[in-house]
Amino acid sequence: MINLEKLAKESNRDYAFRVIRENIINLQLKPGTMISEQDLADELRLSRTPVHEALQELARTQIIEILPQRGSIISHINMELVDEAIFMRSTIEANLTQEACQIAKEKDIQKLEENVALQEFYLQKNSIDKIMELDNEFHEYMYKITNKMLCYQVVKQINIHLDRYRELKLHTFNSASVIKEHKEIVETFKTKDSKKARQLIEQHLKRSYPNEQELREKFPEYFS
Repeated sequence: MINLEKLAKESNRDYAFRVIRENIINLQLKPGTMISEQDLADELRLSRTPVHEALQELARTQIIEILPQRGSIISHINMELVDEAIFMRSTIEANLTQEACQIAKEKDIQKLEENVALQEFYLQKNSIDKIMELDNEFHEYMYKITNKMLCYQVVKQINIHLDRYRELKLHTFNSASVIKEHKEIVETFKTKDSKKARQLIEQHLKRSYPNEQELREKFPEYFS
């Protein structure tokens, strides 16, 4: 498991939640892995209480299953939950991106352009984890432009199922097409073509996984 630096003013419970969540998403904690509160507490140098609370919250998203007297198990990738995450995200972000396109200022467009340029840079370096991080920041910035960060937190909670699938796909297939789609979205912001921006984000986020079967064949132990 990869430990992260504890943030200033971050509670022990929030820290434990963030570290465990990130390790689930980046597949350091693989689907089907058994974990224990005590082992996690020891590794994070925390008491069991904040770890217990973090696991309880993660269990509510169905990304882990708590087994009484045995510990917890990282849930396998469930494509129905991935679909549900995509449904929520695409429903919200279609409207969000359209609004963001209408009200974005020059500094916002510049920020998005810088983000895409960094994605292209790290694509050349084959730094998949950094591309994933920048991809998430690109979408998060739409929420910031429209000042809808509560919506972002709601989407982020269920998005853990989609993020894990995206991580697996990025490590297996070329992510150049995803970056190209981000660039096309930024171009609509420059022309204030909000209708086109909505259309592009819907296409970008829609449930379309031509590689799903290939991923299942490569990583059968990851899927339910």
